[in-house]
Amino acid sequence: MGLTAKGFVSVPHGQAHFRYGGKGPVVVMLHDSPRSSVLHLPNLEWLGEYFTVIALDTPGYGNSSPLPVGQSSIGEYSRALAETLSALGLERCAVYGFHTSSKIALQFAVDHPGRAALTLMDGLALPDSPPSPDFLSAYLQAFEPAADGSHLARLWSRILDFHRFFPWFDRRAQTRLAMALPDDAGLHEYATDVLMAGANWTGAYGAAMRFDAMPAIRALRSPAVFMCREDDVLYGFLDRLPRPLPAACRVERIPGEGAAWRLRLLELLRSARLPASQWSPPPPAEPAPAAEEQRYLGFVHGQVRARLRGRGGTPVLLLHDVPGSSAGMAGLASLLATDRRVVTPDLPGLGESQPLLSPSLGAYVVLLGEMLEQLGHPAVDVVAEGLSTPFAIALAAHRPAQVRRLVLDAVPWVRTRERGALLRHYCPPIAPDRHGAYLHQIWHQLRSAEVSWPWFDRSVAAVRKRDPDLDPARLQSVLVDVAKQLPSYGDAARAALAAAVRELAPAVKQPVLLLHDEIDVRYRGTRRLIKRLPDGRIAPRPASIRERAELLRGFLA
Repeated sequence: MGLTAKGFVSVPHGQAHFRYGGKGPVVVMLHDSPRSSVLHLPNLEWLGEYFTVIALDTPGYGNSSPLPVGQSSIGEYSRALAETLSALGLERCAVYGFHTSSKIALQFAVDHPGRAALTLMDGLALPDSPPSPDFLSAYLQAFEPAADGSHLARLWSRILDFHRFFPWFDRRAQTRLAMALPDDAGLHEYATDVLMAGANWTGAYGAAMRFDAMPAIRALRSPAVFMCREDDVLYGFLDRLPRPLPAACRVERIPGEGAAWRLRLLELLRSARLPASQWSPPPPAEPAPAAEEQRYLGFVHGQVRARLRGRGGTPVLLLHDVPGSSAGMAGLASLLATDRRVVTPDLPGLGESQPLLSPSLGAYVVLLGEMLEQLGHPAVDVVAEGLSTPFAIALAAHRPAQVRRLVLDAVPWVRTRERGALLRHYCPPIAPDRHGAYLHQIWHQLRSAEVSWPWFDRSVAAVRKRDPDLDPARLQSVLVDVAKQLPSYGDAARAALAAAVRELAPAVKQPVLLLHDEIDVRYRGTRRLIKRLPDGRIAPRPASIRERAELLRGFLA
């Protein structure tokens, strides 16, 4: 799994997501808002030579579940941090907080002084007065996807202005920040974090702005360091710290150089009396029957995220359309999980699953087979949609003992003369750019896929004569899946489009149900495929997901 890995742990409000690496005493690192634990990937690498480093996603950010509605104070985030550390098996450790999360770390140290071996607050804001309601309203603007994708232009301008002005909405010479603009990759990383947070992006951000840190500072009863680099926009707040500070507290003014910051942070941590016990991630807990559990499975190439629901019965393996992720199958998974286990992975190279080294059809089949073995499921029913259907067909053909029944929805029937164009154009290379145009490219690829098959074909013959699903929330979810892994987002699509489905089909001896839409050009191969399946049948595809689930339940029973 390389130098770092990812994990989930169950907490009262859902699941907390984290990254970890290294060995030795534990240091927990918290990100600022609206970022995620991705911010600390470089720190996991170098600091992991000396410590076990665990970088958490704050509730509502990254892949961590948000706090319940109405629970958005720093005190609630402190409580969630304590619950997360307990779930990780950590009773005492060092906690590092950056910018907004320094306030979470501060309150945690006040609430749990015996658990805070050392609290490092890097860039703690101490304004003269709390922000006004008008300021908060202007700063914490709601994030809401628009059907035409126009929200992406507003988002990109906001991200640029986050790095240019404070507050970002006040664009004057006196509010201009002396801050370098990140390169295109850095802007994309920032944008992806904001897109992942979505409507939750204001949660911890707003809580930190409303929080009065002074009473908490005076209440500290455990070792703490207030630190900041000279080139940090929050450096001046070190002068507003109360004098004297509580015992065991100190101030660190650090030169504006990354090397100086790393050296001093390392010195502070090595001089602290941190618990020396070794840590390893706890085993996944069995979720409640109606709850969804996310977990990572480790393979030679890296990690694969799987969502698990339900218990008992013959398990169902749900394979999502491409591009996309397991999130797109959540509704169907919930309906099928009432009386059986449902497993929905992110296909490698998409969502949170790392890409395969050699993303061929055979490699995906081997991976799926190994995943089922690792989960302890010797035989499953398989439901696949769109471009994941060739993987399901190949799995049934090459590993017949692992597949009991198949449901295939929109199998791609690729003619030889079409294959070259599909492989070139279906998932074209996408690279970040300074102006954010690449986000619009993704959005309109996904939108066009709803009205034409294939999406890039402008001819009348490509028109999909059915009601398109242009729900902006759904398109936004898939856009995030693509944005997470731009270099590999087309791997699965190319492997599926290159598959010789007509040659694989005769080897599938299991019962197969083909869902069909007579007026949708994407289903043009259904009647061709049925002729090659030894035990296949066709059923009209219900438009309602609930009716579709009932049809599938009847067939799989």
